[in-house]
Parts: sequence; structure tokens; C-alpha cells
Amino acid sequence: MGIIPSPRPKLRVRLPVARPPSDVGAPSFTVDGPLRGRTVGLRHEGSWRSWITIVDEWQRYLRDDGAEPSVLLAKGRVGDEGERTRKDVAAWAESVDCGVSGLGTCGSCTSNSVSDAVALERLRRPAVAAVCSEFETHARNMASYLGHPSLKILVLPYPLEARPTDELRGIAAEYYPRFVELLGATR
Repeated sequence: MGIIPSPRPKLRVRLPVARPPSDVGAPSFTVDGPLRGRTVGLRHEGSWRSWITIVDEWQRYLRDDGAEPSVLLAKGRVGDEGERTRKDVAAWAESVDCGVSGLGTCGSCTSNSVSDAVALERLRRPAVAAVCSEFETHARNMASYLGHPSLKILVLPYPLEARPTDELRGIAAEYYPRFVELLGATR
């Protein structure tokens, strides 16, 4: 006579499962009117000459359209400097009517650009995150993760950084109307 194995009890394991972010998410806002008389935020990290050149050009365009640009240099994200940066972003977001946060041309810069654009949207300020085409998917995923899947993303060519200044000025001129359109503003 052989040994009859006793049946093993079935184990039920419950694994934690995160719910995917909502497809609806937080609302997205638009200017729904002219730029004239508005304060428009332009945020950069000081890291990318290409984006600083575009921001410089857009300041001139905004003034020509009757708006007042407000530029924020957002610095480091860790330690004491990170705390100061978060306070600076919050104060900037409070002080503008709408804005653009950029430049997403690497992983951390894209994450920070999207996060700062969401800071505007949380205050009901129309916002655009400017990213290079190589980082568009990351920007959209980050926006969804932060609960803002409808965040407006301005997709610029990649790479930007190695381009000559005159070419960057041309890109600034080419993409400025799209930026204004994404804000829902008129010139």
C-alpha cells in the first residue's frame, strides 16, 4: 500500500494593487481671451541654453502682445535648495495668470517641468508644459500620474540644445503661436 499525499491547503494571497490614475483627472484651464493685460509665467531651470533662448524670445513676443512676462528660474529639487525652489514655484504660480514650464529634454527636467505646470493648474491657472519630442510620452505619463492627464503639452523638436542660436530663435517664432493656442488665448 502506498502513501496517499494529503491535499495541501490552497493559499490565497492578496497582493496590493494600485488603481490606475483616472482618465478624467483634474480639470484643465484656458485663458479664453486675449493675452493683453495678463501676466504670463515663463519657467526654466537655467540648465538649457536652448530653452533660455526661447524664453528670451517669448518675453519679447508677449510684450508685443500686451502681456507682462514673469520669468522664474527654478533651481534644485533636494534639500534646502529644493525647499526654496518649491516656495519659489508656489509664489510664482500665485503671481501669474497663466504660464509655461520647461524644458523637458531629459527625464528629471521633464518631471520637474510637468510638476511645475501642474502647480499652476492646481491654482486654476492655464498651464503648458514644454517638452522635446523625445520626452512627450514621459511628460504625458507624469501628468496622468499627478492627476492631470489633460495637461497641455507643447512638443518641441529634439534635440534642441546643440542648435545654433539663430535656429533656436526660428523655433521660438514657429512655436509661439502654438503656445498661445494651447493656453486658449488670443493675440
